[in-house]
Amino acid sequence: MRTLTMILFIVLALVVGIYVGTFVKAGVSWSSNATMFVLITLAGAFGGLLYTARDNGLEFPHIKPGNSHVLNLGWVADCAYGIAGAFVVFLVLPTELKTGASDAESLQITGSLLGSIKLLALALVGGYGGRSLVDRALANIAKEAEEAKKSAEEAKEKVKQIQELDTKALELVHRQLDKGEALQDIQSLKEAIAGASKSARFEIFKEARTARSTNWKENVPLMERTIPIFEALIDNEAGEEYHRNHGQLGYALKDRAAGEEAKEDLNRAYEELSKAIELRDQKGVQGFLMYEFNRALCGIALGKAPEVIQRDLQAAAGVQSIWEKFEESEIIAAWAKQNQYDLEALKK
Repeated sequence: MRTLTMILFIVLALVVGIYVGTFVKAGVSWSSNATMFVLITLAGAFGGLLYTARDNGLEFPHIKPGNSHVLNLGWVADCAYGIAGAFVVFLVLPTELKTGASDAESLQITGSLLGSIKLLALALVGGYGGRSLVDRALANIAKEAEEAKKSAEEAKEKVKQIQELDTKALELVHRQLDKGEALQDIQSLKEAIAGASKSARFEIFKEARTARSTNWKENVPLMERTIPIFEALIDNEAGEEYHRNHGQLGYALKDRAAGEEAKEDLNRAYEELSKAIELRDQKGVQGFLMYEFNRALCGIALGKAPEVIQRDLQAAAGVQSIWEKFEESEIIAAWAKQNQYDLEALKK
């Protein structure tokens, strides 16, 4: 208690001495505003001391043990917090400390007892709450920093998990498309591809497309290995639809069609190519008319109506490279002859 009393007297002496000395030196007469300033300062300093006495106890200014470069201001800092809080409260609260019925009867004019009490009460609350608000703000900042750190760690862990999933998916795809490797477990392969990131799935698509287009004539068994890859790309966990996945799967199924399962493969190929055309048109993508050309071939093999096949042939015939395939295709030539259809008319 004696320590607290000494501190209060020291604070009072410092504030009053400095303030009065400033007025005397400047030759300015004392006013009610000056009195109000002193009262706010003293009440704020006292509020700051009360807060720290309740919370942590009072400390004298001292150098931190073991570190001579760090100065702990102790109760001086507590008073400074309180004084700042006392003045801030008058900036935050819309009040002029009215003491009478009219707006003119404020403390600045009347200097009444009621006005002084209001002034001291607000300044004391501001001084007491100033340190509290600062501590709370610092606690919030620390909490936000901790949450940000946690979020960063979670994001880092998520990136790591994605990289691991992508690596696993790419490794399985490489082994699936390596003719020197045994066929991979289809379920594990599909799950790995479906759970891979978008960028990894695009790399997988490019690799599978190359394997399919390179081997569809010379090495059909190796080309067949791309079918579960395209199926997994279509069934990705993100639910994204890409017309080229369906188109490539349709090509692979058409080129595999043979034996007892030929009709089933052709039906699936027809459906996948139709889906590819639908998605392409929905997105307004130009080109990729090989979809129609290959769907026409599937349609001929499945015995689709001539007018349906004719629409596909007409759509694809406008591209010179595809027209050359028309001329080379014995299947299309036989269909045209059977249905008395003039292929040359497509060029007009």
